[in-house]
Amino acid sequence: MESTGEIVHRKFRPTLGRLAALVCTSVIAVTGCGGDDGESGAPKPTSKPTAGAGLIPVAQACDGLFDEAIAKEAREPNGPSKVYPVKTESTGQVAKALREEPARRGTPEDLCTLTDKAEGKELLAITVAWTPHSPPSGQSVHYTTTVGPEDAGRLRVTCDLGSGSGSGTESGGARFLEFALRDYFTVSDHSHAKLLIASAKKITSQLDCRETPEYPDPKDVAPPPKPGLR
Repeated sequence: MESTGEIVHRKFRPTLGRLAALVCTSVIAVTGCGGDDGESGAPKPTSKPTAGAGLIPVAQACDGLFDEAIAKEAREPNGPSKVYPVKTESTGQVAKALREEPARRGTPEDLCTLTDKAEGKELLAITVAWTPHSPPSGQSVHYTTTVGPEDAGRLRVTCDLGSGSGSGTESGGARFLEFALRDYFTVSDHSHAKLLIASAKKITSQLDCRETPEYPDPKDVAPPPKPGLR
Protein backbone atom coordinates (compact mmCIF):
# COMPACT_ATOMS: atom_id res chain seq x y z
CA MET A 1 0.00 0.00 0.00
CA GLU A 2 1.33 3.41 -0.87
CA SER A 3 1.92 5.97 1.81
CA THR A 4 -0.48 8.90 1.75
CA GLY A 5 1.96 11.19 3.59
CA GLU A 6 -0.44 11.66 6.49
CA ILE A 7 0.78 11.32 10.06
CA VAL A 8 -1.64 9.40 12.24
CA HIS A 9 -1.65 10.51 15.92
CA ARG A 10 -2.50 7.74 18.35
CA LYS A 11 -3.75 8.56 21.84
CA PHE A 12 -2.16 6.53 24.65
CA ARG A 13 -4.87 5.22 26.96
CA PRO A 14 -3.51 3.15 29.89
CA THR A 15 -5.82 0.48 31.17
CA LEU A 16 -7.68 1.17 34.41
CA GLY A 17 -5.54 -1.37 36.26
CA ARG A 18 -2.30 0.27 35.14
CA LEU A 19 -3.64 3.73 36.01
CA ALA A 20 -4.51 2.60 39.52
CA ALA A 21 -1.04 1.14 39.96
CA LEU A 22 0.56 4.43 38.89
CA VAL A 23 -1.56 6.43 41.33
CA CYS A 24 -0.80 4.02 44.15
CA THR A 25 2.93 4.16 43.45
CA SER A 26 2.92 7.96 43.67
CA VAL A 27 1.39 8.04 47.15
CA ILE A 28 2.50 4.80 48.74
CA ALA A 29 5.38 6.48 50.57
CA VAL A 30 2.94 8.82 52.25
CA THR A 31 -0.18 6.82 52.98
CA GLY A 32 0.22 3.27 51.77
CA CYS A 33 -2.20 1.66 49.39
CA GLY A 34 -4.80 -1.04 49.89
CA GLY A 35 -3.65 -1.66 53.48
CA ASP A 36 -5.78 -3.20 56.22
CA ASP A 37 -6.32 -0.86 59.16
CA GLY A 38 -6.51 -3.87 61.43
CA GLU A 39 -2.94 -4.81 60.60
CA SER A 40 -1.41 -1.36 60.91
CA GLY A 41 -0.55 -1.77 64.57
CA ALA A 42 -2.34 1.48 65.46
CA PRO A 43 -3.66 1.53 69.05
CA LYS A 44 -7.37 0.86 69.34
CA PRO A 45 -9.49 3.51 71.05
CA THR A 46 -10.78 2.68 74.51
CA SER A 47 -13.78 3.97 76.39
CA LYS A 48 -12.11 3.68 79.79
CA PRO A 49 -10.16 6.81 80.75
CA THR A 50 -6.48 6.21 81.41
CA ALA A 51 -3.75 8.41 82.82
CA GLY A 52 -2.64 9.20 79.27
CA ALA A 53 -6.12 10.14 78.08
CA GLY A 54 -7.39 13.69 77.81
CA LEU A 55 -9.63 15.43 80.27
CA ILE A 56 -11.89 13.19 82.34
CA PRO A 57 -14.78 13.93 84.72
CA VAL A 58 -13.68 14.75 88.25
CA ALA A 59 -15.73 11.82 89.55
CA GLN A 60 -13.43 9.42 87.66
CA ALA A 61 -10.22 10.93 89.01
CA CYS A 62 -7.50 9.10 90.93
CA ASP A 63 -8.61 5.65 89.82
CA GLY A 64 -11.93 5.83 91.62
CA LEU A 65 -10.80 7.55 94.86
CA PHE A 66 -13.14 10.47 94.18
CA ASP A 67 -16.70 9.66 95.17
CA GLU A 68 -19.55 11.90 94.02
CA ALA A 69 -19.48 13.94 97.25
CA ILE A 70 -15.78 14.78 96.80
CA ALA A 71 -16.31 15.48 93.09
CA LYS A 72 -19.16 17.85 93.91
CA GLU A 73 -16.96 19.77 96.36
CA ALA A 74 -14.19 19.97 93.74
CA ARG A 75 -16.58 21.40 91.15
CA GLU A 76 -18.06 24.05 93.47
CA PRO A 77 -18.24 26.95 93.48
CA ASN A 78 -16.03 27.58 90.44
CA GLY A 79 -13.98 24.41 90.12
CA PRO A 80 -13.54 22.44 86.89
CA SER A 81 -15.90 19.65 85.92
CA LYS A 82 -13.05 17.85 84.14
CA VAL A 83 -9.39 17.33 85.01
CA TYR A 84 -6.24 15.96 83.41
CA PRO A 85 -4.80 12.85 85.15
CA VAL A 86 -1.00 13.00 85.01
CA LYS A 87 0.45 9.55 84.41
CA THR A 88 1.69 7.86 87.60
CA GLU A 89 2.89 4.38 88.47
CA SER A 90 0.34 1.67 89.28
CA THR A 91 -0.39 0.71 92.89
CA GLY A 92 1.63 -2.47 92.46
CA GLN A 93 4.63 -0.58 91.07
CA VAL A 94 4.53 1.94 93.92
CA ALA A 95 4.37 -0.88 96.48
CA LYS A 96 7.38 -2.54 94.84
CA ALA A 97 9.34 0.72 95.00
CA LEU A 98 8.47 1.13 98.68
CA ARG A 99 9.72 -2.38 99.49
CA GLU A 100 13.08 -1.43 98.02
CA GLU A 101 13.30 1.89 99.90
CA PRO A 102 15.22 2.25 103.20
CA ALA A 103 13.11 2.03 106.32
CA ARG A 104 13.85 5.64 107.23
CA ARG A 105 12.70 8.64 105.22
CA GLY A 106 12.31 7.75 101.56
CA THR A 107 11.58 9.54 98.31
CA PRO A 108 7.87 10.37 97.95
CA GLU A 109 6.09 8.21 95.40
CA ASP A 110 3.28 9.82 93.39
CA LEU A 111 -0.08 8.08 93.73
CA CYS A 112 -2.28 10.60 91.94
CA THR A 113 -1.67 13.98 90.32
CA LEU A 114 -4.38 16.07 88.67
CA THR A 115 -3.96 19.23 86.60
CA ASP A 116 -6.39 21.51 84.80
CA LYS A 117 -4.92 20.46 81.42
CA ALA A 118 -1.89 18.68 80.00
CA GLU A 119 1.23 20.39 81.38
CA GLY A 120 -1.17 22.66 83.26
CA LYS A 121 -1.71 23.93 86.79
CA GLU A 122 -1.70 21.34 89.58
CA LEU A 123 -5.07 20.83 91.24
CA LEU A 124 -4.37 17.91 93.56
CA ALA A 125 -1.57 15.44 94.37
CA ILE A 126 -1.30 12.45 96.72
CA THR A 127 2.10 10.99 97.65
CA VAL A 128 3.47 8.30 99.97
CA ALA A 129 6.89 7.75 101.54
CA TRP A 130 8.52 6.01 104.49
CA THR A 131 8.94 8.31 107.48
CA PRO A 132 10.74 8.05 110.84
CA HIS A 133 7.69 9.55 112.54
CA SER A 134 5.21 7.11 114.06
CA PRO A 135 1.51 7.47 114.82
CA PRO A 136 0.71 8.30 118.46
CA SER A 137 1.17 5.46 120.95
CA GLY A 138 -1.48 2.78 120.68
CA GLN A 139 -2.54 3.76 117.16
CA SER A 140 -1.59 2.07 113.91
CA VAL A 141 -3.11 4.89 111.82
CA HIS A 142 -3.24 8.61 112.56
CA TYR A 143 -4.76 11.40 110.47
CA THR A 144 -3.50 14.96 110.91
CA THR A 145 -5.43 18.01 109.82
CA THR A 146 -3.22 20.64 108.26
CA VAL A 147 -3.78 24.08 106.81
CA GLY A 148 -3.17 25.34 103.29
CA PRO A 149 -3.18 23.74 99.83
CA GLU A 150 0.53 22.82 99.92
CA ASP A 151 -0.01 20.61 102.97
CA ALA A 152 -3.71 19.78 103.03
CA GLY A 153 -3.56 16.62 105.14
CA ARG A 154 -1.31 13.78 106.33
CA LEU A 155 -1.90 10.18 107.29
CA ARG A 156 0.70 8.05 109.10
CA VAL A 157 0.40 4.28 109.02
CA THR A 158 2.41 1.58 110.80
CA CYS A 159 3.42 -1.13 108.34
CA ASP A 160 6.16 -3.54 109.41
CA LEU A 161 7.19 -5.73 106.52
CA GLY A 162 7.70 -9.41 107.26
CA SER A 163 10.83 -11.30 106.25
CA GLY A 164 8.93 -12.80 103.33
CA SER A 165 8.05 -9.44 101.82
CA GLY A 166 10.92 -9.55 99.37
CA SER A 167 12.35 -6.30 100.74
CA GLY A 168 16.02 -5.74 100.21
CA THR A 169 16.17 -3.37 103.19
CA GLU A 170 16.97 -4.04 106.82
CA SER A 171 14.52 -6.26 108.70
CA GLY A 172 13.11 -5.77 112.17
CA GLY A 173 11.92 -2.57 113.85
CA ALA A 174 8.82 -0.54 113.22
CA ARG A 175 8.22 1.06 109.83
CA PHE A 176 5.90 3.94 109.13
CA LEU A 177 4.32 5.29 105.95
CA GLU A 178 3.23 8.88 105.51
CA PHE A 179 0.58 9.78 102.94
CA ALA A 180 0.46 13.48 102.08
CA LEU A 181 -2.00 15.59 100.12
CA ARG A 182 -1.76 18.85 98.19
CA ASP A 183 -5.17 20.30 97.34
CA TYR A 184 -5.87 23.37 95.21
CA PHE A 185 -9.53 22.41 94.80
CA THR A 186 -9.80 23.23 98.52
CA VAL A 187 -12.26 20.42 99.24
CA SER A 188 -13.27 19.77 102.86
CA ASP A 189 -11.08 18.22 105.52
CA HIS A 190 -13.50 15.29 105.55
CA SER A 191 -12.75 14.72 101.87
CA HIS A 192 -9.02 14.94 102.59
CA ALA A 193 -9.38 12.17 105.17
CA LYS A 194 -11.38 10.00 102.76
CA LEU A 195 -8.82 10.40 99.96
CA LEU A 196 -5.82 9.65 102.18
CA ILE A 197 -7.40 6.66 103.95
CA ALA A 198 -8.57 5.15 100.65
CA SER A 199 -5.09 5.65 99.16
CA ALA A 200 -3.43 4.05 102.19
CA LYS A 201 -5.70 1.01 102.07
CA LYS A 202 -4.70 0.36 98.45
CA ILE A 203 -0.99 0.55 99.20
CA THR A 204 -0.89 -1.40 102.45
CA SER A 205 -2.96 -4.20 100.92
CA GLN A 206 -0.12 -4.64 98.41
CA LEU A 207 2.66 -4.38 101.00
CA ASP A 208 1.41 -7.22 103.25
CA CYS A 209 2.01 -5.39 106.51
CA ARG A 210 2.79 -7.77 109.37
CA GLU A 211 -0.25 -6.41 111.24
CA THR A 212 -3.21 -5.05 109.33
CA PRO A 213 -3.56 -1.30 110.00
CA GLU A 214 -6.75 -0.33 111.81
CA TYR A 215 -8.15 2.41 109.62
CA PRO A 216 -10.63 4.81 111.22
CA ASP A 217 -13.87 5.91 109.62
CA PRO A 218 -13.15 9.24 107.90
CA LYS A 219 -16.13 10.86 109.62
CA ASP A 220 -14.60 10.02 113.03
CA VAL A 221 -11.35 11.87 112.33
CA ALA A 222 -12.80 14.66 110.18
CA PRO A 223 -16.59 15.12 110.40
CA PRO A 224 -18.45 16.00 107.18
CA PRO A 225 -18.89 19.75 106.70
CA LYS A 226 -22.20 21.40 107.35
CA PRO A 227 -24.12 22.38 104.22
CA GLY A 228 -22.60 25.48 102.65
CA LEU A 229 -19.32 25.09 104.55
CA ARG A 230 -16.01 23.35 103.81
